[in-house]
Amino acid sequence: MTQPSGGHDNTPGRAGFGPQGGQPPQWPSNPSGPSGGWSAGGHSSPYGWQTDPSRPDSPNGSVYRGFGTFEEPAGGGKPPGKTSWGVIGVLVLVVALLGSAVGLGIYYGTAEPGGQEAAGAGAGAGNRTTSPTWTPPAAPELRIEGWQVGYNSESQLAYDVPENWNVLDSGQDYSIPALGDITFHGLVDGPYYDCGGKEVVGGRAISTTVKPDRSMSETAKKFLRRSGRHFYTDAGKAGEVSVNAEEPRDADVEGFEAVRISGTVKMPEASRCLPTEAKISTLVVRAENSYVVLVVSADSERPASSPSAPGERTVPRVLDSARPVR
Repeated sequence: MTQPSGGHDNTPGRAGFGPQGGQPPQWPSNPSGPSGGWSAGGHSSPYGWQTDPSRPDSPNGSVYRGFGTFEEPAGGGKPPGKTSWGVIGVLVLVVALLGSAVGLGIYYGTAEPGGQEAAGAGAGAGNRTTSPTWTPPAAPELRIEGWQVGYNSESQLAYDVPENWNVLDSGQDYSIPALGDITFHGLVDGPYYDCGGKEVVGGRAISTTVKPDRSMSETAKKFLRRSGRHFYTDAGKAGEVSVNAEEPRDADVEGFEAVRISGTVKMPEASRCLPTEAKISTLVVRAENSYVVLVVSADSERPASSPSAPGERTVPRVLDSARPVR
């Protein structure tokens, strides 16, 4: 690969596939079941929140408001005009006790008068609700013995990579200008090696989530060709890099519809230690309302016999190991 190790390009693109907005894919809870599934956007659990996140067992959609009472759902509860004097009596008693406690606190120097409110007792506190935040699941266990796990927590896609590859920090991202305003995560660099005093990388795995505004096959082809040229173009020699792609074929990723495509990137010999061929493959998985895309490449031929270039064997195994994490 002609890019240096860790050379992840964050330059935003200007055209191409639309981004998913940083939202996790909406994997259905059951691929063979009816549509529905997750609510995304950083505010929802993969399996959806209950009526009220602070009280998932609240009856009939009632919302817990504190003080041991529920606010009745619209259209339900007591008829209008009737007041529960017992509840009002309890509230008056609580307020009186709270006022006494604050007064004692001021007297003994354990509370400061003026401007500070007891937690939960301020104006409008009874109507304050906590907005739930979505937390992605942790990275799964590896499946290929002796390898390690690459994981895109935003797309919730995991894939195993060889032991001598380098799983980068989850906060790093990557972009390919020719693909537009898309951000890749779950970054893995292939093995690092020295070439003429410059450290280069022998492969790469990246993944992202995009809107399903094109067919899966077309998406797979575009990602394969444009990623291949981007990975292996050095010093603006894009015209000397060719990407020969096979026809896309249908696949299944743990019950989810998918398409995968493989190809070969060819480039002129620029140095004995740089590749002249590389294997590249793309996997596109249909989530509930998006595509999850994995791109993997690795050097397959170079003039020098060392280091090895096992891309033909490595890339298919990485794709085979890809799975959604729920």
